[in-house]
Amino acid sequence: MPDPNAVTDPTATPVPLTDPNAPPAAPLDLTQIKSMLNLPDTASDVELITALVELISNLQQKYDALLSDATTLQGQITNRDLEDFSDVITAETTPFWENQLLANRAETITVLSGMRDAKPVAPVIPAAPARVPLSNRIASAPKPMIELAGGVNPADKNRAVAIRNRAHELRKTEKLPWSEAFQRAEKEITK
Repeated sequence: MPDPNAVTDPTATPVPLTDPNAPPAAPLDLTQIKSMLNLPDTASDVELITALVELISNLQQKYDALLSDATTLQGQITNRDLEDFSDVITAETTPFWENQLLANRAETITVLSGMRDAKPVAPVIPAAPARVPLSNRIASAPKPMIELAGGVNPADKNRAVAIRNRAHELRKTEKLPWSEAFQRAEKEITK
C-alpha cells in the first residue's frame, strides 16, 4: 500500500494501476505472426523484426499519402465554401473564416448562413422600359404620294391653289357648302 502521507510530484506522469480482476495477457504466437508476414517458420527474430519494420514503413508512406490527399481536399472544400459565402465574407475577414471552416465546418456554415439571412436585401429596381412610339402615333407626318414619287409638279401646285381660292370665293359669295364649292371651282378651272 502506498503511503498516504507521502509527497508526490505534480508534474510526474501517473502510473496506471493494474486491475487485479483483469485476465492475464495472452502470450504472442510468433508462428501466427510469421505466417501473416509470409515468413517461414524457421525465420529468425531479426528477420521478423525487419519484416515488421518494412511493414510499418509501407503503412507510414500510405498514411502520409492519404493525409496529403485529405489536406488537399479539405483546402478545396474550404475554398469552395469561401466562394459560396463571398457576399458575406470580406477580404479582410477571409483568413479568420478559413480557420473557422477548418476547425468546425458545420457550425461555421450555420453562422455564415445566418449572417446571409440577416443581411438586408436591397430591392431590385427594374430598368425603365425603352419608349417605343405606337405605329399609329409616329411623330413625323405621313408624306403624300406625290412627294414620295419625286416631288410636286409646279403646274399642278398652281392649279390646286387656284381651285382652292376659287372654292373659297364661291363659298363666301354664294354661301355654298365646301364640297359643292370645291366641285364647281374644279370644273371652272379645269375647262
